[in-house]
Amino acid sequence: MEDINIRQPQQAQVTGDVVLRFTGSVEKSELREGLKAAGTFRRLRWLAAAGALFIALLGVRVDAEGGSVNIGLVAAAAVYATVFALLAPRQIVTHALRAQQAHEGADCVVDGTGIAAVRDGADIKRLGWDAMTRYHETPSLYVVVGRTGLRTWVMVLPKRLLTAPDAELLGAGLDSRLRRG
Repeated sequence: MEDINIRQPQQAQVTGDVVLRFTGSVEKSELREGLKAAGTFRRLRWLAAAGALFIALLGVRVDAEGGSVNIGLVAAAAVYATVFALLAPRQIVTHALRAQQAHEGADCVVDGTGIAAVRDGADIKRLGWDAMTRYHETPSLYVVVGRTGLRTWVMVLPKRLLTAPDAELLGAGLDSRLRRG
């Protein structure tokens, strides 16, 4: 496990807003909890159920003499549901973990312009407040959800990386700028 380096809030020179700066890595269980809180898995299950039902209905034929069921399409529906309901969430968490590891060693900075990953004083990735749509709070996380074009993204901010006053400050900042999901 990596050491956690927490720096106290500083005043921003440009915006005058409080800046929270913290470093640490997000664990796989936290990513899973954050994606679950954001509703990613719920939407995926609905997609799996709707798609499987559609495929299964393609395999059912009703006529005046009775009906028939194409067992191949019913089996395809079961495979579709299994892939989307069981395997896809694991793949999404793995993909999110790899994306997070690409920013390993960077500071997370929350300021008046948004949230950024910063390494050696340069922004690696910055997401402005206007791109963020809502946030969710769990006992151990803040989960920020946003849109960029057609893509929806989720940012997981573990409270364990912050001191208690900083976590409350971050919550108040999110509350003032975003709606709760």
